[in-house]
Amino acid sequence: MGLDSGAVSESFKELVVLWATKGPYYRDVRESLEDLFGSQVLSHEKIRQLLIKSSDILQTAVKPEVPKKKVSILFIEADGFWAGIQKRGPVKGKKRETKLVVVHEGWEKKQKGDYRLNNPMYITSEDIEEGEELWDRVYLKVWEKYEDIKTIPVIINGDFASWIRSGLKYFKNAIYQYDRFHLRRDSRALLSQSKEIAGQALFCIDNKNTEGLLQELNHGYALTHDEGILDFKNRLLIHQDCVIDYRKRLASKVHKGTEVLRGMGAAEANVDRFKLRTSKRGRAWSKKVLAAILKILGLLYEGVLKDALNGVDSSLFTKPHTEEIVEVSANQIAKTAGVGVLNTWKGWFPSTSKGATEGYSKIFRQMLNVQPI
Repeated sequence: MGLDSGAVSESFKELVVLWATKGPYYRDVRESLEDLFGSQVLSHEKIRQLLIKSSDILQTAVKPEVPKKKVSILFIEADGFWAGIQKRGPVKGKKRETKLVVVHEGWEKKQKGDYRLNNPMYITSEDIEEGEELWDRVYLKVWEKYEDIKTIPVIINGDFASWIRSGLKYFKNAIYQYDRFHLRRDSRALLSQSKEIAGQALFCIDNKNTEGLLQELNHGYALTHDEGILDFKNRLLIHQDCVIDYRKRLASKVHKGTEVLRGMGAAEANVDRFKLRTSKRGRAWSKKVLAAILKILGLLYEGVLKDALNGVDSSLFTKPHTEEIVEVSANQIAKTAGVGVLNTWKGWFPSTSKGATEGYSKIFRQMLNVQPI
């Protein structure tokens, strides 16, 4: 008896949504499930619909009320990336920019000197409804979660895109930081005709020497007469405070604890994680599916996907042909149906003991326990 004729376990539900979200393709997920169970469990279209329905429910789910959190400083990092959008009929699809905002409380140290974001929250432009502004959504989420957002320092990090800088008007005590990655990238590109000047400019950036950077831009303009260099230099002159490291600016305001803060740049790294699924494989998406994937990826990287999926009705995964609900474990199905039906080997399931499979081994073990599926 196939899984389409009964209820499924929480672990199976989590597995399907996780694989469908991380990709690379729905057919790969279908084939992986077929390899796992010995016969087709869900069609690739069923998997796609499952992803969309799960995202819709997670989007509208009523969250339990929790007390607002008090923090001494808050970080908001923003960047954008491009993904292909499907068009109907003979009209070809086109690229669409997705805007990503990462809100976090700083960094926590992992093993071997590595760091990770502390309590990150991900908001994309695909999350917002028609007529709503991205920063309206960001402000609402921050306001719902944190106390005193009008008084605590809020550090907004990004390139000089106008949509990122517009976030300043939403937070009374906000500081804008020109992202170091983009500052280096833009300087290197503009000064590419002279390796020596470009090298000196990057040295000035690394040593937080804004005046030295402006001098190198002058040298580059004198050499090439590139108006782009001049525009870039004038922009830095107008916004010199944005180039100064935010920690120095906080220290000048007698803000305690700046010695434990780190340089910013989480947006670019997180953009790469989202791009890996949505834009680096040449895929084109419907707007609804793109929004669903980004929503669930955000929950995954926040570390709350499993808890969120507990509220998703398991009947989404099934298409019952009778009113009868099957309550039997995966182990029992294999023993009852036998090798002839499921085309599986009887014996040890190696994936249950693999420790380095991103938690999949735990999911597999739960699936094989005697629980209703």
